[in-house]
Amino acid sequence: MIGALAELASTLPKIAKLLARLARDPRVPVRAKRLAAALAAYAILPVDLAPDWVPLLGQLDDLVALAVGVTVLIESAPQEVVVEHWDGAPETLTRIMVATGLLMTLMPRRVKWVIRWLVGE
Repeated sequence: MIGALAELASTLPKIAKLLARLARDPRVPVRAKRLAAALAAYAILPVDLAPDWVPLLGQLDDLVALAVGVTVLIESAPQEVVVEHWDGAPETLTRIMVATGLLMTLMPRRVKWVIRWLVGE
């Protein structure tokens, strides 16, 4: 468990760099970039659906918003573009891609529909 957390912590800067590069890449749909930016803003801004003082749920909604934003950006970009912008180990990117795919699979159907509608797919 601690090893996995340490790996995640060391990978976060690479994920941030990947997301920044995807956000600037013209091959990534503009609507996906806007949705990811809106979800990031939601996580950063103090206005939440679940206030931060509510135990667990207050922080969980921000974490889910960030995870969905990352997923939207990565899933909407062509896979070769994601690979091109990744600086880390290929197996780490594979784990990230599996995680984003799993999040999309576990997401309620209506939420996926809204995301696809907002992204324009």
